[in-house]
Amino acid sequence: MLARNLPTSSYMMPPAPSNRHEFSAFLVTVRDLMTARLSFFFGRALPLGVFGFLVVIQAELAIAGLGRLGQDWTTVAYLVNRLLTLAFFSFLFIMYMVRGRAVARDHNPVAVLAAMVGSFILFGMILVPSPARSESLVVLTASNLCLAVGMTQAIYALAYLRHRFSIVPEARGLVTSGPYRLVRHPIYLGEILAGFGLVLPTIAGLPAIVFVVFVAAEVLRTYYEERVLRRTYPEYAAYAAGTRRLIPLVF
Repeated sequence: MLARNLPTSSYMMPPAPSNRHEFSAFLVTVRDLMTARLSFFFGRALPLGVFGFLVVIQAELAIAGLGRLGQDWTTVAYLVNRLLTLAFFSFLFIMYMVRGRAVARDHNPVAVLAAMVGSFILFGMILVPSPARSESLVVLTASNLCLAVGMTQAIYALAYLRHRFSIVPEARGLVTSGPYRLVRHPIYLGEILAGFGLVLPTIAGLPAIVFVVFVAAEVLRTYYEERVLRRTYPEYAAYAAGTRRLIPLVF
């Protein structure tokens, strides 16, 4: 048999060590390789796959809504909601594709877990049984209003953050203008408001628990993100001292 030249990869394992010094270097190299792989999976591959899937789903729902347009005002509200959601996930997908290189990061397991839970737990609600949706006109109107305002707020904040967006705690630049003048995490504020609108028609039982976990994860990830930003940008401390975390004038 003739040996073939196999392509090399930056993720290939290093040769086995022959002494204590080489063994220590070997462990460091293995750790760095595993960190790089996990960073690629959780920081790029998984979010891109999920956002791409959600873009397709929301596009299908929007197209279905177009077919029912004109029946009554609720179909119009439904279509607006679907279009806003589609725009939000499409914007996320594009921003993730063109985002810049991180200058600092914190891939602490708790930080990564909080980021994953905060980003995706609400979408897991479609996989579990939920109580019947409320048919109250007041509840449905409030739900649509929260969704519309929350999605609009998140998209507006993303327009300022642009290529600096990330899921796990990473620093790609400091933004203090636009919605970031009011709160330090305007995207999360929009997501929480939209998430409340999402669960409001089925707020009893499991959806309420899921929403509480979602909010807790969003708040927790702000602390990990700010730890990276404070370490990377000395001017962040002054910005944080004069700007609320999530709710203007409150928190």
